Amino acid sequence: MIYTIERDGYKFKELDLEVSDFIDVFPEGIDYVSAQEFCENNISLASSWKLLKTEFSDIEGHENLVPDICTWIDASLLLSPKAKRLLGDLLTEYGEFLPIMIGDQQYEIFNCLTLKDTKDASDLIFKSADSNCAYLFCQQRLKDLVEDFDLQGVIFTS
Repeated sequence: MIYTIERDGYKFKELDLEVSDFIDVFPEGIDYVSAQEFCENNISLASSWKLLKTEFSDIEGHENLVPDICTWIDASLLLSPKAKRLLGDLLTEYGEFLPIMIGDQQYEIFNCLTLKDTKDASDLIFKSADSNCAYLFCQQRLKDLVEDFDLQGVIFTS
């Protein structure tokens, strides 16, 4: 079964990082509009990525828990050190990890570079042009691992 990976409501803090904060790390020749749509354009950033420092933003009126794993911009994820340790080896073949510092901990942005059709995809995790690459999709195996490891911050819808 294929699931959509979604934010788990608003009880978790948000990453305080926008594309405009790292626009200078895009490969040469990528214009501003294409950079803003880096997931849709399937742009790899690892070769030019610089370690960035940022924080989480509180969401007023909510619990403001720190997520282990959460959706970020379109078809990308933020992984805590725990989530990276538990899922990193499995995710590596489907994209790239972009390190960021939050406080004194190194988190990772997972930039998914696997583009498939949702109707016949068998990859563990992928994005789809069917949804303008606005969401990540996954197989039952990844859902089970996230739940078995009790990683908080995302939900899976079918």
